[in-house]
Amino acid sequence: MKRSTTSAIAVVVVVALVVVGTVAVVGLATNGADAIEVGNQTVSRESVNDELRAIAQNDKLVKSQGPSTITATEGSVKANVAAGFVLSGALQEAVIKEYLDRKGERITDADRAEGKKLFPQTYFGQFANDFPQWYVKRSEDRLAAYAALARLTGVDLQSDTAPDDVAAELRPVARRAGVTVDPRYGRFVQKTVEVRPYKLPAGLLPSNANN
Repeated sequence: MKRSTTSAIAVVVVVALVVVGTVAVVGLATNGADAIEVGNQTVSRESVNDELRAIAQNDKLVKSQGPSTITATEGSVKANVAAGFVLSGALQEAVIKEYLDRKGERITDADRAEGKKLFPQTYFGQFANDFPQWYVKRSEDRLAAYAALARLTGVDLQSDTAPDDVAAELRPVARRAGVTVDPRYGRFVQKTVEVRPYKLPAGLLPSNANN
């Protein structure tokens, strides 16, 4: 039996949180240049930082996970939060857009409507009233990209195998297009087409954390 859309979409977009000792100071005031590059697609540091800030400032979301899980110090978030809550979704969205461009396809109004319908069913959707409107819109647009991928490939976002199925579709696109992730935010994992945090000894910060 298929799982609910809530759990399926959450698995696709969000990597489960695990409290770790490593803290990533992502430099929320450090914008400019790109956090992610996939072929002709780019995701700016500013865009990623805005999402990270929105998560860190959502009091109900922070309370649900615990401040020790999401926030570390002023202007920083846990590395696994950065990778799981923002970077992996942003990366996959960029790869999907590259896939669509190569196919001569676009995200349609129907895809956008689907993304808007799906967002309230996701983990983040339950905190929508405490996010700024631009963040809700960005989340809906990201889900619209997944909806477009599902429409074109037949991937069932409600299946137990959705994360693996999505990665299987995106993996060759990422390989051909080339992927670069700013090391401030983590490292690209080709097999799962996601961003994972660098694992440093507990308590240490990346050397470029304050750059």
